[in-house]
Amino acid sequence: MIIISRTLISCLALLASQSYASSSLLKSEFTESAFKLTKFDSDKAWELSTEFGGSFTSGNTDTQSYKGKIKGSFAYSLGRLNYHAQLFKKISGEKVSADKWKIGIKNNLDFSQHNSSFASLEYERNKFSNYDSVATFAAGYTQLMFNDETIRWDADVGPGYKWKESEDHDLREYVMHLGTNLSLALTKQSKLVQTIVADFGLQGDSADVIRSETAVLTSILENLKMKLTYAFKHNDQPGEGKEKLDTQTTVSLVFIF
Repeated sequence: MIIISRTLISCLALLASQSYASSSLLKSEFTESAFKLTKFDSDKAWELSTEFGGSFTSGNTDTQSYKGKIKGSFAYSLGRLNYHAQLFKKISGEKVSADKWKIGIKNNLDFSQHNSSFASLEYERNKFSNYDSVATFAAGYTQLMFNDETIRWDADVGPGYKWKESEDHDLREYVMHLGTNLSLALTKQSKLVQTIVADFGLQGDSADVIRSETAVLTSILENLKMKLTYAFKHNDQPGEGKEKLDTQTTVSLVFIF
């Protein structure tokens, strides 16, 4: 009960304290934009998609940014296996200001059509973070909350463990992992996807990290979609000289195989 109460209070406090029009949002350069796939992302036996995006400016300021993501899944007799990989890089002039990549895998074992267990593992590298690498393991319970032709909503909950490493410091943390994924059909050709993933530290000095991605996907061709994404990451202990909130807004193309 204490953990659940703390989780709810933290989420409400974050939503109440952040304004999407605040200057900290507008000044941010990079945020987490890849999230764990959920058990119920797809009813297909297998699925694979790639996403690419970028921006290029020249003149008084030369800036290039690149974003790429691969995600896929396949079903087997006992459940479903999901995997993903992402990268993001930004170059201003001759200076690299963002350089990050992540890989992850998640497995669900079915109890029924509406619930399952899950186990996930992610590993990320970030040259512009206090920690060069972070690995996160979590396991627990997945529930399909709602599923029809318009709305698909599921949620994860379970304990987890983080390994954080840098050149001069290592850290181990126990966390409570929460995740939810909502897909809403807007028209026959478009849908809204809202994903929230939170890792709340269970020790007094550990960090609480909340990630959110809001995306609208519109079909251009049968296997080609345009994706508009707004994402943010909030870390209440970002380290000296770092902002707690990072955001990213991108337009990208998604190819579905």
